[in-house]
Amino acid sequence: MGMNEENLSNLTLKDKRATVKVCLHTKCCQKGAEQIYQNLKEGLTKEEAIVLPVKECFGFCKEGPNIAINDNIVKGVRPFLAVEIVRQELRNPSCKADGLGSKSLDDLDQVLDDALKL
Repeated sequence: MGMNEENLSNLTLKDKRATVKVCLHTKCCQKGAEQIYQNLKEGLTKEEAIVLPVKECFGFCKEGPNIAINDNIVKGVRPFLAVEIVRQELRNPSCKADGLGSKSLDDLDQVLDDALKL
C-alpha cells in the first residue's frame, strides 16, 4: 500500500493524539471507572485521544479511580470531570507521550476550578 495524502494525514493524526488508559480493575470499577471510560469514549474526539480499557491494576487502588494520560497517572478521577481533566492535561507541556509521573486531584485543583466555572 502506497503512502498517499490520506494515509499521511492518518499517520499524523495518530502521532498527535494521546493515549488514555482507564483502570477497570475491581476497586476502580467500584468507584466509577466504567462511567469514566464511557464519558471519555463519548467526550473525546479521535483526534484528541485513543481511550483504552485496562484490566491490570495501576497500583493506586485506595486513591482510585485512576487513569493514565500518556502514562502520567491521575488518581481519584470523578466521572463528570474526566474529559476536562484529560483536556487540561493535554494542554500541559509536561504531559509528554513518553512521560511517567503521578498526580493526585490535589495537584489538579486548577483543573477542577476551571471545570466548575463551565
